[in-house]
Amino acid sequence: MKFLTIDYIKQHSRIDFDCEDGALELYASAAEDTVLALVRRTLDNVKDMNGGKIPPKFYHAALMLTDQGYQQRSPASAQNMSIVPYGFDLLIKDQMRLDGRTDLQAERDTLIEHLETVKTDLDFGFGNITEPTEEQAEQYAALLMRMVRTRSRYAAIGEPTEKVCQTLRKDVADIRKDCDEFLKTE
Repeated sequence: MKFLTIDYIKQHSRIDFDCEDGALELYASAAEDTVLALVRRTLDNVKDMNGGKIPPKFYHAALMLTDQGYQQRSPASAQNMSIVPYGFDLLIKDQMRLDGRTDLQAERDTLIEHLETVKTDLDFGFGNITEPTEEQAEQYAALLMRMVRTRSRYAAIGEPTEKVCQTLRKDVADIRKDCDEFLKTE
């Protein structure tokens, strides 16, 4: 299981015995994978979007699906013809990626957007220097050029790999660090 625990599941489903823990773990793993597949995101991407945490609605949605799988072990019956519990889609709808990008494409695009934020911070900081020296102007221009080259290099890759994203993460972090250091010297 990625984020649910047996304790969460048993509390949610009001189960007070241990003999079906294996089945509950199976249903929970499938539920977690289903929630992540429906929003078209990885767990790391969800955490990145939410300050390093998994939003409570993800727990709720996965618990609902786990309970549905446990209580209704067949896809449908005469008593219960619903496919997923009512309200499930409302819990995760705002997290859904609708553009069809892969996780790596989305991560690449997010990192490139982060470069734009760094550029905005750099522009603002440099604009606040009352009388920049020639050296400061050259450093500013060099940082801008690095950002432009990095952005164009990675934006041109249609299908980024994990290694490409890993390198881009490092490049963006290095640029951010260098910009922060530059802005401290003003």
